[in-house]
Amino acid sequence: MESLLYTVAVVFFIIAAFVIVYYTVGFEKFLPFVVVDSQEEWVVDRLGKDRILTEGLNRYLPWLDKIEAKVTLKEQPIDPPEQEIITKDNINISVDMIASIKVIDSMKAIMEVSDYKASVQSLVMTSALNIMGRMDLVDIQRHIDTISKDIIEHMKENSSRWGLQVVQVHIEKIILPVSVKEAMEKEVVAAKEQKAMLMLAEGKKNAAIEEAEGRKIASSHQAEALLNEIEMIQRSMPDMKNEKILEFLREIDYIHSMKNLSSSENAKFVVYPSGNTTGGTQSIDKVMSTEYMSQAMNKKEN
Repeated sequence: MESLLYTVAVVFFIIAAFVIVYYTVGFEKFLPFVVVDSQEEWVVDRLGKDRILTEGLNRYLPWLDKIEAKVTLKEQPIDPPEQEIITKDNINISVDMIASIKVIDSMKAIMEVSDYKASVQSLVMTSALNIMGRMDLVDIQRHIDTISKDIIEHMKENSSRWGLQVVQVHIEKIILPVSVKEAMEKEVVAAKEQKAMLMLAEGKKNAAIEEAEGRKIASSHQAEALLNEIEMIQRSMPDMKNEKILEFLREIDYIHSMKNLSSSENAKFVVYPSGNTTGGTQSIDKVMSTEYMSQAMNKKEN
């Protein structure tokens, strides 16, 4: 019984020791092997010679191997601070960007540069300054996506030398001076007002064209109706001259106008004036005889 208790105590002590070592200094200080986590690589130095430990179980000699760095292979965000840039047209803007990178060569990322994250951050800022500083503000706002691609291309040589891949660069916002912002807002309002005026003018133009077209069609119909009346009179009275026919039609139109005027609610009385002609005074009897002549022609046509 005592030997069993002793064995349990020893096992418990060993387990407790392993737990304490794991959460304090790690197994790599005592065991001849280590387990590297997934999506991770370790850069290990052994007597001045560096090597890479990949994910899984790796040979490791305590007090002989030295861990230089543990590098994650996952995509990592890089968030540079806001950067002031003077554009080609001398406008001072503040640009806020964010980038993401991925380590493709752990050895280069650790050995070629002291701090690859800080170096990428500086490289993003200098690339943005180099590219956007040669552009006008309008061009910058118009080609935001193209600028991001140009920054990645500008960083490509150095990032490859450091064993890194720049996955993306995103311009989150561009902060303009207050005076420039107000001027742009006024320009937008003026452009909208100009567009509205142009639309109104275009509408009036179209209305005028339609009205003129309607008048043209109406005149054409009136001319056609007049021609039909002249032909009808010529068939009924072939001996009548054209001047007499036109005079007859004018008098008929005059009689109709007088009738319409007399039938109006606002009309109190209607005066049939007599006119002076080259041959003397034209009486109302002649006008009435014209109406009689018209009625007789209509009966004859019927």
